[in-house]
Order: sequence, then structure tokens, then C-alpha cells
Amino acid sequence: MFYWKNISSEEMGLVVSKTPTISKGKRNIEKLVIPGRSGFLTIDQGTYESFIIPVECHFNKGVTNQDEILAWLDGSGKLSFDNERRWEAVIVNSISLEKVIGFYRSFLIQFECQPISESITEYTFMVEDNPTTLNISGATAQMEPVIEITGSGDVQVNINNKTFYLYGIEGKYILDSKWKIITDEEGNNTSNKMLYDFPLLVPGINEIEYLGNISNFTIKYRLAFI
Repeated sequence: MFYWKNISSEEMGLVVSKTPTISKGKRNIEKLVIPGRSGFLTIDQGTYESFIIPVECHFNKGVTNQDEILAWLDGSGKLSFDNERRWEAVIVNSISLEKVIGFYRSFLIQFECQPISESITEYTFMVEDNPTTLNISGATAQMEPVIEITGSGDVQVNINNKTFYLYGIEGKYILDSKWKIITDEEGNNTSNKMLYDFPLLVPGINEIEYLGNISNFTIKYRLAFI
């Protein structure tokens, strides 16, 4: 069984004929051959390529909503096989149906997945001490948190020795590190109030400290996996 766009294949009347083998994306490493030198040098870009997960399915006997299923199996969305981790994915093949026996029809879905998956569970950490540490266990890749800061004036925040500033704030601001946008409580884009890069979290210990008038500081994140 798999979950696509928060709907299970079982709910749609599909049977997974073959459980896919899932491997992580290939790391982007450039090899350089230098004349007069044996072997090669490598430049590690620190990134990974997307990868394909093929899923073989057939309709359960008696299923009549085939058009609805094909409409569901289209475009981009979130893909999960255990309802615990998920990938951002897009369906890259044109799905063709093949009559197998009676009411059964088989087809192949090819999901092209982003290399980093994330936990479906979202975790919340309240910054109550300054400085403080957030210990994240189980993750294997950097995480892009959503940070909510309520305060006034100018604020300086340091996470893992990387600093960003918020200028002239008044009230609550939401920093989305994944989509690189800041909004206020009304949903207005206030990204112009920030200087420097959006923060990232790492597996293990994360050191957090701040300067300025902050009355509430919340970090929301999902575990990330290579």
C-alpha cells in the first residue's frame, strides 16, 4: 500500500502488485582528472539527485472509479509507504492500462522523488531559556524549520553559529525556511524585515540563542532523512 496526496491506494481500490525497493538519491560528486596525476580528484557538492520509485499496481476486482483513480494519479504531491515518512514527488510517466484477467487491469506508476524525505509527524520546540539547546535524534539530514517569533524592535537570532536579524518587528512573525518567506499574523509577506539566511537545523545538538525583546519563540520541524 502507498499514500499519495494523503489518500491511500487501498482506499482508492488499488492493489500494489510489487513492493518497490527504495534507495537514496545519488550524491552529486564531480570527478576531475588532472594531467600528470594518477587517479582523480573529487568535488563533493553536498547535494543529492532525485530518484525514481516505480510502483506496479492493479485495480481491485469490481472497481468502477477508474477515471477518478487516474485523475488522482497525476501531477505532484506527497508520497508515503508507511504513513511515517514522506517524499515530495511528481508522477513522470503516462499511465497506461493493460487488461490482465477479468476486471483486473495493471499499470505502472513512476514517482520521481526529491532526495530528502521527512517525517509526517511535526515536532514543536519552545525556546524558554537563552541560550538553549535542541537535541534532535533520528534524523540524518538537515531540516528546514518553521520559526514563530513574537517580539518588538530589532532581534538577533543565532542557530548553530549562523545569525539572522529581524528589524522593526511588532507582534508575531512566521519564518518558513523551506519556502524562504516571512509572514505576519495576517499572512502578509514581511520578508523585507529579515537580514541574512533562513536557519537550518541539524541532526544532534542545535545551539540556539538570541538578543532582543522576544516574548515567544517556537521552532516547528520534521525529521529529515537521506
